[in-house]
Amino acid sequence: MRRLFLLLGDPVAHSRSPAIHARAFALLGEDAVYAPLRTLAAQLPVAWAGLKALGVAGFNVTVPHKSAAAALCDNLSQQARLANATNCVVYQEGRYLGHNTDGAGLLQALRQAGFSPDGAKAVVLGAGGSASAAALALSGRASQITLLNRTVGKAKALAAVLRAGGAQAAGSSLDDEGGKSALAAADLVVHCSTVGMGDDRVLIDPALLKPSCTVVDLVYAGAPGSAPGETALLRAAKGRGLRTVDGVEVLVHQAIASLEIWLGRPDLGHLAPELRAAAIGAGRGATAEGPAAGDATASATTLPAEAR
Repeated sequence: MRRLFLLLGDPVAHSRSPAIHARAFALLGEDAVYAPLRTLAAQLPVAWAGLKALGVAGFNVTVPHKSAAAALCDNLSQQARLANATNCVVYQEGRYLGHNTDGAGLLQALRQAGFSPDGAKAVVLGAGGSASAAALALSGRASQITLLNRTVGKAKALAAVLRAGGAQAAGSSLDDEGGKSALAAADLVVHCSTVGMGDDRVLIDPALLKPSCTVVDLVYAGAPGSAPGETALLRAAKGRGLRTVDGVEVLVHQAIASLEIWLGRPDLGHLAPELRAAAIGAGRGATAEGPAAGDATASATTLPAEAR
């Protein structure tokens, strides 16, 4: 029987995930379909109950619902519980089990780019669902994790969670000396806010970073007319000769991790080139669903970030 998989979020109209999963199902010979379903925050509990009653096989969750989805799941994976956010839900024996593939997608995209986070000094920009997942994925690998966020209390709270798990972590803002020092020393910067989604704003000046720094931007649709995966931040980083990883690559590996959970088929990483091609072909000029940002950090030289 054909299985149905969905994407819940707001917005979702121009998401590239349907193209990614349609291509994956075709390559794998799976009788399944994937569709975006715009869901307002106030309607999420009702929509959730309806999907469960229908036995929908699984779904992804994007902004602004990742934390709310975690609360609605019957059970959570350890990563989803620690991040207090889920982006992948699977139906098993009448229960919805929540996972978080954001971290796994980030780590695999870094591996593909030839960067190991082991022993690195990492800076994570943001403190929402994607930032939490990224920080948790780096925990135990990076030697130091600094979270920079507009609302410093959220960054410090997330840092406390990481320290409780044994990581060396701190929370700060771009406007204080601690944040600037962390950026100057960073081996890895992961941008998890919505700044630059659909426009040319940047959250940090890559001139602050050392030449050996690697920059990841989870936003995968910049200003109208930009190439898929191209953002103002990554353009500026490339202009300085820094290694970059775009949001399309991370999205593809997040999708692969979801597929492995839904289908019970491990080791699907070989699909990545085909799925990236599908994402790029479907997403030219589209608006991305973007990361779950929480509060984004803003400096005096940038416009205020959206808070999701």
